[in-house]
Amino acid sequence: MSTTHLWEREILIDQRSRQPLFLQVKEGLKNWIRNGLQGGSLSEGDRVPSQNELSETLRVSAITVKRALNELQREGYIQRIQGRGSFIAKKHKLELKLEHLYSLTTVAESFGMVPARQVLELKEVKASRRVVRYLEIEDDVPVVKLVRLRLVDDIPLAVDTSFLPLRLFPELLMDEHSHGALYDLMKTKYGIEPVRVHEYLEPVLINDFESEALQVPVGSAAMLAERIAYSADDVPIEYNQSVLRGDMCRFSVDMHKGSLSG
Repeated sequence: MSTTHLWEREILIDQRSRQPLFLQVKEGLKNWIRNGLQGGSLSEGDRVPSQNELSETLRVSAITVKRALNELQREGYIQRIQGRGSFIAKKHKLELKLEHLYSLTTVAESFGMVPARQVLELKEVKASRRVVRYLEIEDDVPVVKLVRLRLVDDIPLAVDTSFLPLRLFPELLMDEHSHGALYDLMKTKYGIEPVRVHEYLEPVLINDFESEALQVPVGSAAMLAERIAYSADDVPIEYNQSVLRGDMCRFSVDMHKGSLSG
């Protein structure tokens, strides 16, 4: 029996119901996914009916279907990949452990995934007050702004924005950033590498720019990781902002009993 017939049976549209149509489509698809995974007829990564298929078969508008699919992605049931379609989401997430200096590249590889990068922006800019404060530089010191899209298995994971002092990395604007890791380049070419970082984590909602880059709806849950990286001389060498998709990663930290108060 084809999966088409299976999902058609799960989604029952009642035009007279008070329940909005997009919720009927969403709940029907959710039941199809849950029952299929439990019964073995579906697996993580299987294709979900396309927006056109759902619209034509269920006789509802494309806008209704799009909203239902966006809600399912927001809840972590599906992943939507531009140009490829929608797929049942994998249950496991990348786990970023905070006990040590982590790299998205090495973490992805440890999960058996293939990491990749796309340069979205690379230019010299005037440092904002925030960048001046974190890099401990003067207002007129030029910095390089590097914005990259981080992917795993061709799926967008994070929008990564780095600010670096141009005086420390004078040829950074001409360097290749699509294939190698930034920290490897800093070490091999410039003899400078981060030995410690201070990181802030904050839950945020995806904005318009990030929505387009990460291929998730505006307002989706994400984590903002702000990082200041320091060299062996304890000099700030990078200020980084990474917006990571909430449906694809999580952070963990081991804690040990110390002196407790309260």
